[in-house]
Amino acid sequence: MIISWYGEACFLLENGGARILIEPLQKKSGIAPPRLKSDILICRPDADIANSPFIINGPGEYEVKGISVWGVADKANTVYIIEMDGIKIAHLGFLKNDLSDEQLARVGDPDILLTPVGGGDVLDAEAAMKLINKLEPSIAIPMLYASLSPFLKESEAKDPSQPKLVIKKKDINEDETKIIILDKV
Repeated sequence: MIISWYGEACFLLENGGARILIEPLQKKSGIAPPRLKSDILICRPDADIANSPFIINGPGEYEVKGISVWGVADKANTVYIIEMDGIKIAHLGFLKNDLSDEQLARVGDPDILLTPVGGGDVLDAEAAMKLINKLEPSIAIPMLYASLSPFLKESEAKDPSQPKLVIKKKDINEDETKIIILDKV
């Protein structure tokens, strides 16, 4: 599986058979939206999307091309859990508050956690680290930040960023959480 970050909460997940685009950038963000083709699009209900593939934009259970997706509702957000190539990825979306015990149980134990860390309208660095410690993913990837410094300080992570994450199930280390910083594509 290949995970690429396009800025804000936008990620592209790819394997040999499918491409999943999560939270594509909107023109109003001020960042040019990537021109990407995908088999599955996961986005907010108010996203301005034309010529879309299979769209997932709310809570529920979905299966497309052998990929399972669960949407777990929050007050004004949906957390998505994607199972692809035997790897469980949780995309926290625009999460502003900690998850309830029920939501934590539904999210379960993701292998990879894509979490907001920038504060303001989403989790800040401290709240993100508390949630990372609760969920105990093998890999945590920050998103939705203007400055990464507060998160690097809070997580004690280094910033040797990489252009993308290429990973297989056998590469998942369940003994510790590794913070991976992705460069914006």
